[in-house]
Amino acid sequence: MGVLLYHGSDKPVPHPLVGKNSGFSDLGKGFYLTDNYDVACARASSRARRTGGTMGTVSIYSLNENAVPWVTWGSPTSLPAGTPFGLRFEPDEAGVVAWMHYIQACRAGRTHVEDLGSPAITRAWIATEEVEMACSGFAPAEAIAEFIGPAELIVQYCLLDQGVLDAHLTFIESRHVGGPQKQGVH
Repeated sequence: MGVLLYHGSDKPVPHPLVGKNSGFSDLGKGFYLTDNYDVACARASSRARRTGGTMGTVSIYSLNENAVPWVTWGSPTSLPAGTPFGLRFEPDEAGVVAWMHYIQACRAGRTHVEDLGSPAITRAWIATEEVEMACSGFAPAEAIAEFIGPAELIVQYCLLDQGVLDAHLTFIESRHVGGPQKQGVH
């Protein structure tokens, strides 16, 4: 069994597709998951509200992380051209800076890693307010990174290669989350 991952949506996603989003997302055009069930539940409830539903759905998967060789951003590697690979970032200040710069590139539609191509899987973190500040040009990533503790960040995976997704991401089940929202008086 691989690592358990969750995807929050307004409906079950037993057969995910990498090409569903715009491609100008945090980690590129792919299928996004997290290892944090509560975050997936919040995303599912939010998505359901935006689409007019009352119940969100969290789809649960197992990912065989050993299916591809993993490359750490900035570390030397010697993979043969065309080899599907996973990209990750070190959980330290330099890794956080690299991650913020990579998000900026991905949001501009560039997921390419020099000498390797685009990753099949990216493992990073969900963007924070600090990342938004860096991406908007409010402050340089290097100045913001010291205020971000990688241990406090929430892990996200983005599967960008449909073949790798089909072969190594196994759908387990979907669960309904949320429910009718009570109307409060303020």
